[in-house]
Amino acid sequence: MKRIVGWRFVVLLLLSLVSIPLLAADKSDVAGRAATWVKEYNAGNLAAVVALYTPDGCRMPPNQPLLRGRDAIMAQLKAGKEAGAAAVKVTVTGAESSGDVGYGFGTYETTRSDGSHFDHGKWMLSSKKVDGKWLTECDIFNSDMAMPSGAMK
Repeated sequence: MKRIVGWRFVVLLLLSLVSIPLLAADKSDVAGRAATWVKEYNAGNLAAVVALYTPDGCRMPPNQPLLRGRDAIMAQLKAGKEAGAAAVKVTVTGAESSGDVGYGFGTYETTRSDGSHFDHGKWMLSSKKVDGKWLTECDIFNSDMAMPSGAMK
């Protein structure tokens, strides 16, 4: 009888330890949505990228004002492509969700159409569930590259 009680205790302890990471899991699937963002951006399908944001979503690009709404996000993405950011690689280093909200963060690298380096830095986003679907509510990204000389004047 003592063995049965002892084994039950061990099993319950193991189950509780296993469930802790599951509770902190990212149900918003930031990594999956980031992969879709990259695939669609690199393919030039900016409409599919914009569809990953809430209708009133926002972006906070470096050295630019806050952008709000899908039209503004589309214009910023087009401007990035036109400036030379032909392709992007995104790495998700952390993500978590609770209820209908979540967040994620990581790094990015962008390249020109010839494959040469364009920019690299870090990003963060907030997500929320809208009508049963996870969407990016707002994101921000910042370059790790040095500012051009004279930019602070």
